[in-house]
Amino acid sequence: MTEYRFETFEPSVEAEAPDARTSAYLQAVSAGFHGKRDEGEKLRRRAERAIADGRIFTAAYADNAPHLALDPSIPVATFAHFEKTVNVGGGRLVPAHLITWVTVRPTHRRRGLLRSLMTANLVGAHEAGYPFAALTATEGSIYRRFGFGPATWYNEIELDTSPGFQLAVEPDRRLEMVDPHVLRELGPALYDRFQMLSPGATGRQRTYVDVAAGDLDRDTGDRDRGTRAAVHYDEDGVPDGYVSYRFAGWDVKPTTIDVMDFVAVSDAAYSSLWAFLGAVDLVERVRFDYAAQESPLPWLLADPRRARTTAQNDGMWLRILDPVSALEARPYTVPGSLTLAVTDDMGFASGVFRLVSAGVGADGSGSGDGRVEKLTDDTRGADAAAADLALDVSELGSLYLGGADPVVLARAGRITQLTPGAAVRARALFGLERAPYAPNDF
Repeated sequence: MTEYRFETFEPSVEAEAPDARTSAYLQAVSAGFHGKRDEGEKLRRRAERAIADGRIFTAAYADNAPHLALDPSIPVATFAHFEKTVNVGGGRLVPAHLITWVTVRPTHRRRGLLRSLMTANLVGAHEAGYPFAALTATEGSIYRRFGFGPATWYNEIELDTSPGFQLAVEPDRRLEMVDPHVLRELGPALYDRFQMLSPGATGRQRTYVDVAAGDLDRDTGDRDRGTRAAVHYDEDGVPDGYVSYRFAGWDVKPTTIDVMDFVAVSDAAYSSLWAFLGAVDLVERVRFDYAAQESPLPWLLADPRRARTTAQNDGMWLRILDPVSALEARPYTVPGSLTLAVTDDMGFASGVFRLVSAGVGADGSGSGDGRVEKLTDDTRGADAAAADLALDVSELGSLYLGGADPVVLARAGRITQLTPGAAVRARALFGLERAPYAPNDF
């Protein structure tokens, strides 16, 4: 049976090139996601983006590889983590443990590698005091077994901008086209403002800055010289939104532009940027792969049918590690109480927890803080029998940002109502000022 060696390390670039260990790791990640082998400047820039994000690499090696197999220096499994903040509602930014670049070589699957890597990493995150971990998943069936539940969602949309396109209310159109490289500095600053407004929004990675600025084509790894950008200005002439886009090519019919990045920190910016996209000459369709699931776009249009959802996707998956600190970190706009019996096969979040909120008054008084008490570790005892809802930790992750409806989860058998009307109370208690939305993967 194959024995594996595990190493955790920080990526490094030396003399304008990644060191050998970093290079081998990145090549393994590329293979895991069916990407091409990066070389030269592309590989260096990829390593530099990982360093800028503060990513920590973990790799599994099979040192006793047989003759003709890939070099033993190339990992048979990869795993990475880093820290970014997540808006948990009300502009409250909480440090989160983010997991990414999880791959296992096909010849080494079903040998416990993923479970070993994930378990060790979550133990470390729990010991470090993170209230939750998060990831975005390429497959929807993998991570629930580790306690993750989908917590944000987004849509892929197409907007018909052929003749007759019109907004229902004329926007201010305080926009100008800009060199996309302006977004290297402006983009992160505006995204920081957007993150404060959008529950679920996660701190931006370097990749998204490079894409918006035209410094990275995610398909090829090259610079994207076809990127264009426009910025919206508020009444004082201060930028409050931008869009980055590119033409899909004359061979694509109907003629199409693809939105690479769209960030608006005001409703005026949001409507004006869509009006701008609808006015681009010689274009009949706009595609955007990261639109909010509860987008106001259809309501902006004189003909809402021009906005069509082509796919719905889960975004960020949350794994609650400490229910007390996680539930007390987020705000609650309505008063109420709820007792939750939470099961967790990995043991981090098991127990019965009582949440009490005073809410926020009609005059805005009150902090919106919730107080959480852990009643017991035993989810089968008397305290558990007195709980309002029984659920797995993965469902708690889905409820946490208010994106999943507990009434629907109860109907699906995902959670169990132990007291009448508990799911309706949970719906009100967990609801936030906006539906959760994170316009990026990691």
